[in-house]
Amino acid sequence: MHEKSLTRTAAPLTLLEQLDARVKIVCALSWAICVVTIRRTDLPLVATYAALLAALLVSQRRSVGQCLRRFATALPAIAMLVVLLPFFKEGTVLWQLGPLEVTREGLYAAQRLATCAALCVGVLALVWVTTPEAELIAGLRRLGLPALFVGVLAFMLRYLHVLRPELHRLWDARAARTIGRRRPPFRSATNLLGALALRAHGRAERVADAMAARGYAGQWPVSHAHDPPARATLAAVLFVSVVVLLRILL
Repeated sequence: MHEKSLTRTAAPLTLLEQLDARVKIVCALSWAICVVTIRRTDLPLVATYAALLAALLVSQRRSVGQCLRRFATALPAIAMLVVLLPFFKEGTVLWQLGPLEVTREGLYAAQRLATCAALCVGVLALVWVTTPEAELIAGLRRLGLPALFVGVLAFMLRYLHVLRPELHRLWDARAARTIGRRRPPFRSATNLLGALALRAHGRAERVADAMAARGYAGQWPVSHAHDPPARATLAAVLFVSVVVLLRILL
């Protein structure tokens, strides 16, 4: 019951799920480029991009919950950076909290970081939940990304499915031996993570030996590439055109 897929596994139903992985990756990259070039004062453009992202999310009815969960996993890191940035950016001091100073430029930088991170992570989460792992890896490789990078990403995705149930089994075993505590103390949690690291290391050695015995030479196998359908190409061109035009006009 702990084993949940990180990407899409069901049959494609919507247009976004039917698009070629390369098309979605190129669209996401174009979106990210336009987003990171937004100025702090371009609030109408930010609102328009947010509305466009929300419309895409609503169109994926069965993936809304999964997409929001993927987005939520990045929120702690984004929030930490947004909170800390005003204290470390030099500029005009607005408030002083002991030895710490909050600057106007720091607040502006935090606002821009929060905006860009939210829009970019939202699109990445949408691509993530609408693309099967095999298609995502193959799309990255066909777009010319280094084989080493694609291989590391492929192994990470594949063995997260192995290590996550392993962590849950360790957690359940600890809970079965503990009475009266729902949350483990810090020492118990660190022991659990250490046991997981040892199991992961042992599994990695066995997997590496098995792959070497099967002749793995560092190249992730990719099937023959087919050109994206005309419908997918047209949809990608339309999406990129809308995003770029909004960036230019607003």
